[in-house]
Amino acid sequence: MAEFKNKNDYSVSVFSGTGFLVKVQFCNDLGTLQKWLDSSYKYKDWKYINVYARRSGRFLGRFYKGNFMPFKPK
Repeated sequence: MAEFKNKNDYSVSVFSGTGFLVKVQFCNDLGTLQKWLDSSYKYKDWKYINVYARRSGRFLGRFYKGNFMPFKPK
């Protein structure tokens, strides 16, 4: 089974300075997710995200708000 299929390849856990905010189970790309988080009233104070390959559960990295975030990490 392929780990990446170019469709909802990522699961993302979003955190603020005080703890866990939300888990996004199906994420297609991190750019769109970042725009949604920044524009949402509820999650605009996010600080970092943990990104996982959705199909395998493999940890891909931690990315901080305001820093470089690859569109589709592998």
